[in-house]
Amino acid sequence: MNDTEKMVREELSKITGKDTDDIPRDANLLEEVGLDSLNILEVFGMVEGKFNVVVEPEKISELRTIEDIVNIIESNKK
Repeated sequence: MNDTEKMVREELSKITGKDTDDIPRDANLLEEVGLDSLNILEVFGMVEGKFNVVVEPEKISELRTIEDIVNIIESNKK
């Protein structure tokens, strides 16, 4: 697990109340992790703020797992 994934897991843990180890990298954030649409917006606000990455609104619906989030952060790092 890299630092980016660790930070994303920590933020998801704060939102869900689940332990970071209880959120699999490939778990669907809505169906398996239990996030709702407002939580998803909160996650992407965190991504944009902590990682200085802009997530295009049309991309948000494509990001369904921790792996997807980490990939978009890594691909947009400067």
